[in-house]
Amino acid sequence: MNQSFTFEYQRLTYDELTPADQQLTDAAMQALDGAHAPYSRFQVGSAVLLADGSVVTGNNQENAAYPSGLCAERVALFAAKSRSKQPIQAITVVARNAQGEMADAFSCGNCRQVMLEYAGQQEEGMRVIMADRTAHFIVLADTRQLLPFSFGSETLG
Repeated sequence: MNQSFTFEYQRLTYDELTPADQQLTDAAMQALDGAHAPYSRFQVGSAVLLADGSVVTGNNQENAAYPSGLCAERVALFAAKSRSKQPIQAITVVARNAQGEMADAFSCGNCRQVMLEYAGQQEEGMRVIMADRTAHFIVLADTRQLLPFSFGSETLG
């Protein structure tokens, strides 16, 4: 029996984001400058919004002993969870390429799995906002939409 999985998302400009999402995106943009990306020259910044309103940022950290580095999303998520037990309301991801231009910032499978792990520990879903190279933002209501057959997920029926 063939089955399918579909999901909905919004594609918005910066001005169409809510003020809270704009602030979260701004924090992720500021985090770009701290990225350590000497090998890929692809800088990624991320910001996590906690239920108490606090924001924790992260950026990609590369290492010559690949794969010892970490993606920006996991740096931000791990830092947030190490500081607080607050639920995570949203995560934003932005990227800049070697030429300094905005680039697609779509989370890798490892980061999606970590997002799902944390989302599964809380009652409400975690919103995801990912920038693309055209200065638009892909907004998903729940991170569970990013990885339908995630490790540890229930079988879809």
